[in-house]
Amino acid sequence: MAYTEAEARELILSAVCRLVGAGLVARTWGNVSARISEEQFLITPSGLGYDIMTPEDLVLVNISDLSYEGTRKPSSEKGIHADAYRLRPDVNFVIHTHQDKASIYGIRGWDLSGLNSEVLGKRVPCAAYGLSSTEHRRRAVADAVSSNPSSSAVLMRNHGALCLGRDCETAFAAAEELEQACTERVGEVLDEELNMYTQQRALWPMPDYGRSQRVGHRFKLKHGTVTRIYDLKDLPDNLRGPAAVHAAIYLRTSARYIMHVRSEAATAMSVIGKTVYPYLDDLAQIAGPDIRCARLCDDSQLPAAIVRALSGRNAALLEDCGGFCTGKTADDVTAASLLLEKGCEAVLYAKLLGDCRPLNSADARLQRLVYQAKYSRKKEA
Repeated sequence: MAYTEAEARELILSAVCRLVGAGLVARTWGNVSARISEEQFLITPSGLGYDIMTPEDLVLVNISDLSYEGTRKPSSEKGIHADAYRLRPDVNFVIHTHQDKASIYGIRGWDLSGLNSEVLGKRVPCAAYGLSSTEHRRRAVADAVSSNPSSSAVLMRNHGALCLGRDCETAFAAAEELEQACTERVGEVLDEELNMYTQQRALWPMPDYGRSQRVGHRFKLKHGTVTRIYDLKDLPDNLRGPAAVHAAIYLRTSARYIMHVRSEAATAMSVIGKTVYPYLDDLAQIAGPDIRCARLCDDSQLPAAIVRALSGRNAALLEDCGGFCTGKTADDVTAASLLLEKGCEAVLYAKLLGDCRPLNSADARLQRLVYQAKYSRKKEA
């Protein structure tokens, strides 16, 4: 049974908060909707943070032609939600996530089979790859939904997942059970590989390059237990170490925040020392079409090497030392760090499987350009 419009507005807001709290979505990655009649559904708007979203911000969309009411634009994935309601009369709530392990499992393009779940059923299909917000992706997901009428979730190859429910609770349960099942499958393959690199890296200490924030021509660097402020117009001639790295990045990029990332998978990939080619489109969009690895070199040359690796990107690796992420806001740099870790896990998973390939380089570049032109500018506005 469809919700009343008032019920749907409150439930969607409650659901996005629960999803963020459960670690199933971050920022505005993903979208949530609720059916209010046979002809219409409410959905989260495009590009608006969940932390500031109100019930009035949700957008009323017509299932038949995707026309909508109000001044806000609905999520760009509104067509996928409309198809779910059109093809599945039993579905009244839809959650689209970029949850970590389900996204990683989906890079292979295989269905998640062998399940025995009251919520998920016996298998979760994997929809074929398509560029974000395109008709090709929409058709692929619709095919998976229509071909699997008893499944309450669909993996979206190289992207994320779609979870369906007769109500909010069952859709949320599907998202949680899907992540748990994929964590078990991915973990079986990934844990041993990560442990190997963790043990290898533990043989020598990793330097901490800290994190910083720029305001005007000054930046504040927290390195270990020490916090210092530096003036980009009056830097010491003998500046070395973390301060030199951060200063170089600020002087040659538009970054306002910098973070040295020492998480497990990013560190493992830095030990391997090769360029990361994204398997997940959100990494390509927000961090870059590829993530270069700067080589360790003389202390005086290191800042320039890291700046070169970051050129046109918001993340880079440093040989044996994790990675660096940049952004114009604290939220941006946190997002880049989360995606770098998830993206590196996907690369390690693919490396062990040996039978899947990263995104086509042209697709990765296109998605980066579209994100920068559309979503980044929308945030700045």
